Amino acid sequence: MRIQSVALFVALGSLFVGLTVLMAMILGAGLRRTRPEETMRRRLSIYTLTGRGPRMQAQEEQRHLSGGPLGDSAMARSALGMADRVVQQRGLDQALGRRLEAAGLPIRTAEWLLIHLGIAVGMALLLTLLTAGSPVGLLVGLVLGLAGPWVFLSLRQGRRETAFLSQLPDTLQMLAGSLKAGYSLPQALDTVVREGEPPMSAEFNRALVESRLGIPVEEALDGIASRLSSQDFSWVVMAIRIQREVGGNLAELLTTVAETLRERERLRRQVSVLSAEGRLSGWILGGLPVVFAGYLVVARPEYLAPLVTPFGLVLVAIALILLVVGGIWMSRVVTVKV
Repeated sequence: MRIQSVALFVALGSLFVGLTVLMAMILGAGLRRTRPEETMRRRLSIYTLTGRGPRMQAQEEQRHLSGGPLGDSAMARSALGMADRVVQQRGLDQALGRRLEAAGLPIRTAEWLLIHLGIAVGMALLLTLLTAGSPVGLLVGLVLGLAGPWVFLSLRQGRRETAFLSQLPDTLQMLAGSLKAGYSLPQALDTVVREGEPPMSAEFNRALVESRLGIPVEEALDGIASRLSSQDFSWVVMAIRIQREVGGNLAELLTTVAETLRERERLRRQVSVLSAEGRLSGWILGGLPVVFAGYLVVARPEYLAPLVTPFGLVLVAIALILLVVGGIWMSRVVTVKV
């Protein structure tokens, strides 16, 4: 009974924090103001986050000028400033910023931290209320709220990298065709930006803008390979750098590389099809305990009450360790590098 009272007190505190964050977002949406330096920064950010045509750029500009995800109120700026200090002190700015860029999310690390915290508090509060103040519901909701955004970020990053690899052979063929038509390399990159599809067009648009600001084209393209962790594209950049240093026919070189990467992509898709059954089995076996535990927390919390003891927590910790080890082992079994 005492544990339920403590859980209810924690839930009420979480409710207060969640309502505070929600109020900050509402006030930011209603009282946002655009400062000159913020306007200039958001205008420049268009060229690093889109590149999908004038109409899409205009829509993105309008969205950025209206404020960030948390608005532009004094309360939102204060919360973002505090989160930014935490990010700087913990050294998370560069690492988390690279992951957000790779996933294509146009938000800052401080904004992501606040959104992540709000989701964790909201999930913990929701499951606590659904389980009538059960500490198990509070714990499960907190774990889901903390892990859910990271899973979303990883999935979005993986899908974006996969889409980039699938578009790479056709993009190289387009570059080679533009070079054969007499275009320079920056003009060929601009052709990809105008006629390509995201994420390829967005990344090439950023590289093109960086080159116009004084960064060498090879370094700007190498930044794409670094952001998307693409070994294939790093080889392409290496080939372009060598060609620009020693000379040669760049269009023919890109055509040869495009054919090689197209064959690799075909082999990669074939391996993905053959290993689909193993990956599906891994997801089912790894997710079944978590899903069933979540169902018991909502439907029959008394079944999990013995786990909220010192011995029960030890068993839960052992089960989680075994689940993680089994998931890593199955992922290694079904992962084939091409």
